[in-house]
Amino acid sequence: MRHLRRADPGTVPIVRRPVELGTLREAALIVEDVRLGGESALRQHAQRLGDLEPGDEIVLDRSRIEQTLESLPGDTRGVLERVAGRIRSFAQAQRQSLNDVDIEVSGGRAGHRWIPVSSAGAYAPGGRYPLPSSVLMTVIPARG
Repeated sequence: MRHLRRADPGTVPIVRRPVELGTLREAALIVEDVRLGGESALRQHAQRLGDLEPGDEIVLDRSRIEQTLESLPGDTRGVLERVAGRIRSFAQAQRQSLNDVDIEVSGGRAGHRWIPVSSAGAYAPGGRYPLPSSVLMTVIPARG
């Protein structure tokens, strides 16, 4: 017969890292390269990874986004709209559970406020593995 035993979380070995060390190192190199090299470095990495073709736009304006949405097949658009609705509902419930903070501290005041923004930058994975969910989960909560 098997018995359960209580284990201290500090003694339980981690079987697998959530992100492999090699992946973290490569990501850190890309981030640093883009930080130092700006848009040029960003374009080079995006092209190397298959997310951007030479001359492609990096920032899309509203009309381009709407045009792309209109071009989607109805079933695909329906799925995206249903998912967006679910994300919006959760984001609103989550926001309602968060409170603004404003307290007196030695020498002044400290706190935070949660406010929606009118625009947000979001990475939209494309190329071989497009992930529209990343855009939805970044932009919808930002709008409040």
